[in-house]
Amino acid sequence: PDNSHLNVVLRTRRGIQISLAVLWMELAQGLDLHARGVCFPGHFMVKVNLPKGQVVIDPFTGQSLSREELAERLEPYTRRSGLVDEYEVPLGLYLQAAPARDIIARMLRNLKEIHRAQEDWMRLIAVQDRLVILLPGEWGEYRDRGLAHAEQGHCALAVEDLETNLTNARDALDIDAIADRVARLRKIAG
Repeated sequence: PDNSHLNVVLRTRRGIQISLAVLWMELAQGLDLHARGVCFPGHFMVKVNLPKGQVVIDPFTGQSLSREELAERLEPYTRRSGLVDEYEVPLGLYLQAAPARDIIARMLRNLKEIHRAQEDWMRLIAVQDRLVILLPGEWGEYRDRGLAHAEQGHCALAVEDLETNLTNARDALDIDAIADRVARLRKIAG
């Protein structure tokens, strides 16, 4: 997870694209340049507005990308998604600036996946706490925090979060599995 933590990225000069992008944006601000993050499919980039136009930078390589290079990077995504021919979406729509909340959520979700893969439940719960505050209407985040609490043996907290998910995410594909999990947790809690 070190390449996701900004303090480590600053020290080592190595990180994932979104962490590097945040540093690029801060550097640009220090130079009085207007830079924004871009949630480009499969990549997180930085867009800088200059008097003569925009520059899109890959924060991982530091390379400025032409429209042709951006289209080339986008092509595998559009082909996989069926967004070709009459369904083709203009490149500019993929270059919209990401709100700060989306950038923070994406960074937290990267950490979430790292901690889940490592079964580091306490750190996962800490990340989930932040996601629930940042995205209060994203009911899947309550589910994920509840499942992490269950792994830690925090049955009451797990039930509370999982029930919040069940109450609000009635169309979720996993609703039956979550309801079963709540019933099992209630039995354990006695």
